[in-house]
Amino acid sequence: MSKGSQEKLTERWTIKEEKDGVVWWMIRGGAFSNKVNDKYPNRLFNTREDAELYSNNVNRSYDRKTQLVKVEYKDGKTY
Repeated sequence: MSKGSQEKLTERWTIKEEKDGVVWWMIRGGAFSNKVNDKYPNRLFNTREDAELYSNNVNRSYDRKTQLVKVEYKDGKTY
């Protein structure tokens, strides 16, 4: 595997929301948490388009202001 393809495999997207100075990250099931650990891992998306679609749906349905964040990881579950 080339270095370029290896880098692409480690790049994913997640969703965050800042509310009252606290950063809330999307975790499993689409819920938001201000703590991220093994019990509450970030929800990761393979492509920006998938993350945008989900983020827009959350914004529209629940009147939130979410942002997309590009993340790099070593071992994580993707949706």
